[in-house]
Amino acid sequence: MNLEILISTMHRTSLDFLETMFPYDNLEELSILIINQTKEGLDLNSKFNNIRVINSYEIGLSKSRNLAIDNAFGDICLIADDDTEYIVGFQKIVKEAFENCTDASLIKFKIETFLGKPYKVYPQKSKRLISYSDINTISSIEIAFKRQNIVDGKIRFNELFGLGSAFKSGEEFLFLKQILDNDLGIYFKNETIVKHKFESSTIVGSDDYLKSQSILYFMCYGWFANLYILKLLVFLVRKNVILKSKFFSKYTMAKKAIMYYKELRDA
Repeated sequence: MNLEILISTMHRTSLDFLETMFPYDNLEELSILIINQTKEGLDLNSKFNNIRVINSYEIGLSKSRNLAIDNAFGDICLIADDDTEYIVGFQKIVKEAFENCTDASLIKFKIETFLGKPYKVYPQKSKRLISYSDINTISSIEIAFKRQNIVDGKIRFNELFGLGSAFKSGEEFLFLKQILDNDLGIYFKNETIVKHKFESSTIVGSDDYLKSQSILYFMCYGWFANLYILKLLVFLVRKNVILKSKFFSKYTMAKKAIMYYKELRDA
């Protein structure tokens, strides 16, 4: 199985950033597809056969991911961002994980910070992921997938979600939810493949977080989403993340977000 790295980036005019991403690898030995969201006349070009570039004049991270999936040809595709650094031997780790787990359509790996610490709390052992709660905190740069399984299942990133879209988060969960709903195997492999600066594009308790999370509840549980939203708000009040006096205004905001999502979905 060959591995292709799908990189989403913006406004690049040089391939120099790849040197920082892959400091331990010979770039000529990597198979890379770059989606560069840019403006006309500021295209990124590649003179290397193994490094393909598609310049897109749209915005939105999910649109970039989908364009990459549509144009990928690797047996295994690894999702990447341009601010990451891949460790020594990451290709071998990914390939062997799929070779040893033949029913896996997607495998989640680990990220660590540049200080060598785990980026988040991970399970202690490799395992199959079987529930929505198992996939709720997965980041795009943790995952690799079998391209043909994703294409055959018509599994795509929801372009209403993700940076540059109507709702700033939730795109990874919705992508993985489709895989679970199609009875395709998702596994966690207890090995690190990439480093990333510790940060979060969505702050827990922020309006963006509450809007996206409420819509995800609705997409998973329908009317019962109301109960999950109330439970989440109670938790955030108890943790002093939001003020008690803001409880009902936050609930109203969450309900309006669901209504807005329905309008966009049905447009």
